Amino acid sequence: MWSVKEIKKDALTALKRHWFVNVLIVFLVGLFFRGGYNYASPYSGTELVNYTTTSNEVSNRIGLTSGSVFNVIDNILSEKEIIDIDIQNTVKARYTKGYLSVFVNEISDTGSVLNGIFNGLNKIIFQGKIQESIIVFLVSFVFLVITILLVNPLRVGQNRYFLEQRRYGETKVDKLFFVFKTGEIKNVAWIMFLKNLITNILWFTVIGGAIKHYQYLMIPYILAENPTIKRSDAFSLSKKMMKGQKWRAFVLDCSMLGWVLLSTATIGLLGVFFVNPYQECINAELYIKLREKIAEENPILLNDNALSLSIFIDSGYPEKSYKVEFLEFSRWITIDYKKNYSFITYIMFFFTFSFVGWFWEVILFLVNEGYFINRGVMYGPWLPIYGVGGFVIIKLLQPFRENPQKMFLSSVIVCGTLEYTTGWALETFFDKKWWDYSGYFLNLNGRICLEGLLVFGLAGVSFTYIFAPLLESLYSRIDPKFKRTLCIVLSIIFILDMGYSFKYPNSGEGITDGYGANTTGIL
Repeated sequence: MWSVKEIKKDALTALKRHWFVNVLIVFLVGLFFRGGYNYASPYSGTELVNYTTTSNEVSNRIGLTSGSVFNVIDNILSEKEIIDIDIQNTVKARYTKGYLSVFVNEISDTGSVLNGIFNGLNKIIFQGKIQESIIVFLVSFVFLVITILLVNPLRVGQNRYFLEQRRYGETKVDKLFFVFKTGEIKNVAWIMFLKNLITNILWFTVIGGAIKHYQYLMIPYILAENPTIKRSDAFSLSKKMMKGQKWRAFVLDCSMLGWVLLSTATIGLLGVFFVNPYQECINAELYIKLREKIAEENPILLNDNALSLSIFIDSGYPEKSYKVEFLEFSRWITIDYKKNYSFITYIMFFFTFSFVGWFWEVILFLVNEGYFINRGVMYGPWLPIYGVGGFVIIKLLQPFRENPQKMFLSSVIVCGTLEYTTGWALETFFDKKWWDYSGYFLNLNGRICLEGLLVFGLAGVSFTYIFAPLLESLYSRIDPKFKRTLCIVLSIIFILDMGYSFKYPNSGEGITDGYGANTTGIL
């Protein structure tokens, strides 16, 4: 029989052992799951509002998982307005323009794609806005597909990582892609979809939702151990594990209430750097405890006994113990952050990061305002500051790769310096602003802010340990002659664009008018 104290003690030990990597893993999955808005919520400095929040909103601000007690509390008590935590001195980012803002706000508020879809459609359709309803429906459908086929498998991969890291010293971050490497995306996506659908529907009955929430709590971890399991077996095993354990699991969640309140008091920072990964470690420990007896009764379905070791091992998980074969084509998904990159690879890094940065900001503006704007000073589909930042982090900060904490702090300093200097230069030479953080907590002349710097630091670590190695593996599959030609062509177009933009910079509505304040607009 397990105890709350025992679970939390073991979880805290595991968290300390891989603290920074644990933070990074949860941060990255959180970005996909919540669209990134909980960590880098953009808002205009002139649209700050005080607000009253429910326990569910507190939970979403710090990014607790759907297995949290706060979802249960909110559904039981919010209709009666019993929970009313007044935060009069805190500001909340709200999207106030564009028909897509309703959808994004609901996704952010509820922390659930399905709930966000239902709430968004309810608010718009019943107001008679047919055009907006159609667009929201289409975007909702796209978000739903992305959640089913990408986010849910990533969440199971996250669970796989936390199950391994509790007993192995060299757990790799590529465990995030565990489901994709096994080729069981369809099976995992379908089971997770059904789990979430059933639970969300039953939340309308309040008590039924709470029961099913805990009854199916172990399904993501069962899939993390055995992604080939049948739907009926996954649901059945979770029910067996949680039989007689629902109330104790609820009490375990309740024991995190103090940390939630502290996280809220620190504007969610404690959640990012401690509470969220701590919660994941707790969930992993709980699964292992509940798994012991069930695994003996179902040795075929739960057969990865290497996960349930009673001692800690400095080496990595023995991958030969996997009962599931990795797909041959997925073997390029490898992460070796120690490798040295070629000159051509760095050029491709620059253009990849620049394009991804441009795409990110364009999508944010589209979602926020409801129309397309070519963000940045230049006219091409790139924001060079992302490329320069990525290059500096990967190349110049290479001596810090063996120390994630130093890499994080160095990324914060480098990106902060780069963004502030760029902002100053643009304002000085063009007398315009392409972004303005005025109104953000701890901003410096509107050019940088604490929230942005922390995100840049985590992004820098992500570039170094995950995205750069993955991209390099992908680039290696491209014909060398084609890569060289591509780099030359892109460089020529970029130089021409830069020369033209220096004389006639891209500006106007949504770019410099209003400083592009509703996005994290960057060069």
